[in-house]
Amino acid sequence: MPCVSIALSSIQGIGILSLPFVLKIAGWAGGLFALLSFGGVAWWTSILLGRELNGDPRPRHMFETLPGKSPHRLRKKNLGGRLRKPIKSFPAIAREAFGQKGAILLSSVMYFELFSCLAVFLVSMGDHLQTLFPSVSMTNHMILVSALLMVATVLFNTPRLISYLSVVGTFTTVAVVLSVFTAALWEGDLAQEIAEMAELKQPQPHLNHDFLPPYHATWITAGLPIGYGLVAFCFSGHAVIPSIYNSMESPQRFEQMISYSFVLVLACCTTVAASGYYIFGSTVSDQITISLHDAPQIDAAGAMKLLTWLMIVTVFSKFSLYMFPLALGMEEIVAPFVKTERVMEMTYTLIKFTLIVSALCVAVFIPSFAFLCTLVGLICTVIVSVIFPAAAHLKLFGPHLPVWEKCIDWLLIVVGAIFAVVGTIATIRA
Repeated sequence: MPCVSIALSSIQGIGILSLPFVLKIAGWAGGLFALLSFGGVAWWTSILLGRELNGDPRPRHMFETLPGKSPHRLRKKNLGGRLRKPIKSFPAIAREAFGQKGAILLSSVMYFELFSCLAVFLVSMGDHLQTLFPSVSMTNHMILVSALLMVATVLFNTPRLISYLSVVGTFTTVAVVLSVFTAALWEGDLAQEIAEMAELKQPQPHLNHDFLPPYHATWITAGLPIGYGLVAFCFSGHAVIPSIYNSMESPQRFEQMISYSFVLVLACCTTVAASGYYIFGSTVSDQITISLHDAPQIDAAGAMKLLTWLMIVTVFSKFSLYMFPLALGMEEIVAPFVKTERVMEMTYTLIKFTLIVSALCVAVFIPSFAFLCTLVGLICTVIVSVIFPAAAHLKLFGPHLPVWEKCIDWLLIVVGAIFAVVGTIATIRA
C-alpha cells in the first residue's frame, strides 16, 4: 500500500489540473480517448521498465524475491534463470541497452525535463497567486516566488525540510478531485451562465470565441496533438519507477502494484477531466482550480481560496524537490574543477540561484501553463515514458521476445516519435 501511494503521487502530478482543458481542445470523445489511450501506454511501459530492472522479459511475479533465484515452475516447466543481471536505476538501463552515450543522452533529456518543470511550476504559482491578488501582475508574482525560493535555497542545503510540504500534495490531489466532482454534481453545467456574464462585460464582436456556443464538442481532431502533450505531462513519473521498484519488500508484486496505481490514477484523471469540462465547457481555464476559484456561481468561496493556497504550497514544494536533483547533477559536472569544500558549497548555491533565475526567465517569456506542459509532455515525457522503455526492452531482450511484443515495441517507438514531432510543430504553430 505505501508503494501504491508513492506511485500515485509520482505518476500523477499537477498535470491533472489541465485535463478539463484537454477535453476543451479535443472534445468529449477526443479528450477521453487521448487520456485513456496514453494512460494505457504509460501503464504498459511501466511494466516494461519493471522487467528491464529485473533483467528478464517475463512477468516479475514468476521470480523469487532474491535476485539469484530462478523463476517458479510454471506449467511443470522450469523456465530457467534471468537473462541478465538485475538493474538498479534509469541511467543503468540506458547504459546496459545503449552504452555510455545512451545513458548520457537519456540523462540530458531527464535533466531538461526537470528544468522545464521548474518553469511550469513558476507559471502555475503565478497564475494561482494572481487569482488571489489580481491587482498584482503575474510577472511580479513569479518574481516574488523566485525570491522566496532563493531564501529557502540559502536556508536549506537539502530538500528534506521542504519535502515535508510535499505531503500536502497528496491531500491536495484528493481535494481537487473531490472539489471538481462535487461541483459537477451540485452546480451542473455553468458554461452558458459564465459566457453570458462575459458577454455583459465585453461586446459580442470582441468576445473570445471560447464564450460563444456550442460550449461542448464531441470530437476536435485539430486538438489531439496538443491534448496528447498535456496528457503525457500528467503521466511524467516514469523516472521514479526504479526507486519505487527497489524500495518494495516484495518486488515480485511490482506489476500488480503498478496496475492498481494506474487504475486509481486513471479514475482520478477521468473524474477531473469529465467533471471539469461538464461544468465549464469551452470556458474552462488551462488549470481547473483557477476556473473553480473564479466562478461566482460556485457558492464556496472560502473552500476555493483554501484549495488555491493548497495548490500554491504544493507547487512550491515540488519546485524545490525537482530543483535539488538537477542542481546535484550539475554539481557533479563541475566538482572535478573545484578544489575546496567551501568553494564547492558556494558553487552549489550559485547553481541553484542560476536555475531559479533561468526558470523565471523562461516563465516570464512563455507565461502559458498549457503551452509549457504540452511541450514538456511531447518532447521529454514521450521520450522518457514511451520511446525509451520500448526501445530498451527491444534492445535488451529482442531475440527472446515473441513477435507480438516486438511489434508493440516498434509501434510505440514509431508512433511516439511521430506524435512528438507532429505535436511539437502543432503546439508551436498554435
